Amino acid sequence: MTDPDFGWHLRAGQWILSHHAVPFTDPFSAYGAGKPWYDYSWLFDIFFALIHRVFGLAGFGMLEVAFRVAIPCCLFRLGRNLGMQFWTAALSAGLAAYSISQIYAPRPGMFTIIFFIVELQILFGALLKGKFSGLYWLIPLFWVWAGIHIQFIHGLIVFGMFAGEFALYRLFRREPGQPSLPRRALLVFAACVLATALTPYGWHLYSTVVVYAGQKQIYQTISEMLAMNFRHPSHFVLVLLAFCAAGGLGWTRKPRPLYLVLFAFAAGMGFRSIKDTWILAVVSVALIGIAFASESSDEKTMPAKHRLGLALCVAAVLAVAWQRYDINNNWIEMGLAGSYPEAAVRYVQQHHFPGPLYNDFTSGGFLIWRLPNIPVSMDGRTNVHGDERVKAYTNALKGMPGWEKDEDLAHANLIIWTVKSPLPALLRCDPRFKQVYEDPQTVVFVRK
Repeated sequence: MTDPDFGWHLRAGQWILSHHAVPFTDPFSAYGAGKPWYDYSWLFDIFFALIHRVFGLAGFGMLEVAFRVAIPCCLFRLGRNLGMQFWTAALSAGLAAYSISQIYAPRPGMFTIIFFIVELQILFGALLKGKFSGLYWLIPLFWVWAGIHIQFIHGLIVFGMFAGEFALYRLFRREPGQPSLPRRALLVFAACVLATALTPYGWHLYSTVVVYAGQKQIYQTISEMLAMNFRHPSHFVLVLLAFCAAGGLGWTRKPRPLYLVLFAFAAGMGFRSIKDTWILAVVSVALIGIAFASESSDEKTMPAKHRLGLALCVAAVLAVAWQRYDINNNWIEMGLAGSYPEAAVRYVQQHHFPGPLYNDFTSGGFLIWRLPNIPVSMDGRTNVHGDERVKAYTNALKGMPGWEKDEDLAHANLIIWTVKSPLPALLRCDPRFKQVYEDPQTVVFVRK
């Protein structure tokens, strides 16, 4: 449970199930109360809440294990479909899966990775093998994708590259040396765009895309939104994959403009943010497969022993993981208590402290779930709070000059804050508040 947003996703799903509707205004924060908010992950949130209802927190552990198995298998299938030999595809998929190991979590972005891989399989199948009928499967894919994660927009951008390849040839002033998708692919693309609007929020989803596209502060303050710092081996593995993909493009001597634009887009997204490294990993596997395809790699000729070996490997990984990590509710609850303000929440509930609440950025999603009757002041939904509030809370977290003038702090009756911040030491000297609780993770203040 490393993703702090899991709490608000779970609470949003529970809210939707209890109200039989999706929210159009923010029901979870004091700042967003009555203001427009579109839960772009509404379908995932319902799924998330149902998993919790049936399996408890252990269901999230099962979901992450499923993602950790499904993503490498999908990457392997992508490589094989593009012509890789068995072991080349297995190695590429393994390296790519490891390169994004830092972002694995039970969250909607994992579905985006799987959908993006499936999309590339369909697009390259139509482009290289003439399987144009497969393009129509993208319409229901994008309809589901738009209800699960906002990054469906990345899939639309890539589809637009494939459908508009003829324009790329004109841009690069080159004659088409290979057949491109027929012009009717533009109609399928338009149908996919329309399908994304056939959701409860309609075209409002695209306003959320615009909001996120205009935010800059999150790429300077949120750890997973920062660029790679090359302090983890997976970062070097990703660069290796990118170099192999670039080398593959150079090996072909005259690569298609489509491949150059696709690689540039993936590199720009992947090197900008750790959270988006998956785009570069997936595209690199695809381009390596195209550059080093083998005519003898038809899946029908795959030896049965290789299929059996792969199945046994997957089964062995699942068996070892189940035994090693002992996935159960008690184990996950103890892990949550060590990473999130669970003990502080129980203390607040026992003493019935009232809001308004002032909380740090990271714990906001957890508090939305565990303190549903007290709106949070800040959480990970940056499309609600905006760049300026994210910056203000970052300054408060660091105890920067002017922290005492924060409006949310001035109106707060209850403060739940991480002990890793300098702010608690400053609040102990503030005559407006008194400390009532502290543990290794969290400190609680109330107004005097």
